[in-house]
Amino acid sequence: MTEQNDVLFDLLTELWNTGNLELLPQIFGEEAERNDPNFPQPLRGREQIGRSIREVHASFPDFELQIKHKICESDQVATEWTCSGTHTGVFQDIPPTGKRVTINGISLNRIRDNKIVEERAYFDRLALLQQLGVVSGSAQNQGIAAAHT
Repeated sequence: MTEQNDVLFDLLTELWNTGNLELLPQIFGEEAERNDPNFPQPLRGREQIGRSIREVHASFPDFELQIKHKICESDQVATEWTCSGTHTGVFQDIPPTGKRVTINGISLNRIRDNKIVEERAYFDRLALLQQLGVVSGSAQNQGIAAAHT
């Protein structure tokens, strides 16, 4: 299963790096679910997942994903990744800043029939917003100080 997972995650990396949505059926099960705690609802199905990838590429045309580590056990795959890109388009109602961002994250994936059927992605949204200049580091520190008083 490890060799099959290598191929699957090479395709996933290609999908994110190129935005080629024709790869979706090779990577995600038809009813796949992508969970990101930064969003109120999970993305369900290839169409919603594809829409999200399209939005990322419209906002960060030079988006690049690198998988740094991958751990496979049974039908579960955990990945540690880094992604970067330059914010040149509107992203989640944030006007283009022209700033280059780099964030780190992890994803936990469940695999069935050589496809991802569930993905849980975790990354530091505050770090992303700080790099975009939408939230300052001092605002973060003020929030921490307020929480402890």
